[in-house]
Amino acid sequence: MTVFTVEVVPKDPLWKIDLLTYINGDLGFPGVWLSEHPHNRSSFIIASHLLKNIDRVWIGLGVVNPYTVNPFVIAQLSASLLEIAPGRVRLAIGAGDKTVLESLGIERVKPLEKVREAATIIRKLLTEKRITLRDNIHGRLDFNPRGNLLLYVGAQGPRMLQLSGEIGDGVLVNYSAVEDLRWAYGEVMKGVEKAGKRIEEIDLAAYLTISLDVDLRRAVKTVTPYAAYILSGLPEKIIDSIDIEEDKMVKIREAVQRADWLKLYDLLDVEVVERLAIVGHPKVLEERIREIVEIGYTQIVVGAPTGPRTLWALKEIKKIINDLNNNRIY
Repeated sequence: MTVFTVEVVPKDPLWKIDLLTYINGDLGFPGVWLSEHPHNRSSFIIASHLLKNIDRVWIGLGVVNPYTVNPFVIAQLSASLLEIAPGRVRLAIGAGDKTVLESLGIERVKPLEKVREAATIIRKLLTEKRITLRDNIHGRLDFNPRGNLLLYVGAQGPRMLQLSGEIGDGVLVNYSAVEDLRWAYGEVMKGVEKAGKRIEEIDLAAYLTISLDVDLRRAVKTVTPYAAYILSGLPEKIIDSIDIEEDKMVKIREAVQRADWLKLYDLLDVEVVERLAIVGHPKVLEERIREIVEIGYTQIVVGAPTGPRTLWALKEIKKIINDLNNNRIY
């Protein structure tokens, strides 16, 4: 059965994050993913607050990268959260956005190796409390982690998708177009087969970017900065399929780094936004969900911004889920 969860971006004031998380739980969503970004509030600190005050949902953190947060520290933070709420914490790790890391003065070297190593460190510390990685690199936890942590890998490129299928308890796939999600599923399968696992053993999550409104223009305007951010970090294979000129891509990446959203409205055509996000009338989302479930995804993350009217969009999405459930499509 496909599970539906919601993304909450920690860019808003804490009271609003509280309210959104509570509303999502009240609407029946079992889990909330807090996106991690160096320009926003810390997902770990926000998670600590939410887990202490709201007990109706589990909290996922992602995608956390081993460049801005050392894997030993990721393990320490995750174990601390598990003590607050055993069984209600999930973690997604990944390579991080290359453009954002460069803007922070961080070079993203050997991303596959770094993510694989991070997964090893985190798992080992949470299960055995100590690890010796190499002669001069070792760590330990001097307290007992409570409960199990499901470890996801956030992936977009082919090799990271394959790695996620190989080492992850779950995979977060940040695409919204059916053709991209179908391709990603095939890449994950390669990693699953390499590890000698079955696809049923992992939680395959489609992390959708959604902006719903009956007014298409408003929906597009709301989601354009999100679409630009996604576009700036896509693998070349996907960028080539979208057919954007190289000089325009350079301008888009520069505008994303500067947070020049007005410039992005001029650079991104509606067709490009619609390729990167699910935009417009709720019926568009309903049809997309049907296709995604048929591919084999077991979790659908209702990703930000959801729309210019957040509460209205969430209620419409819940209606769609109820209708699909009544028709037993998953």
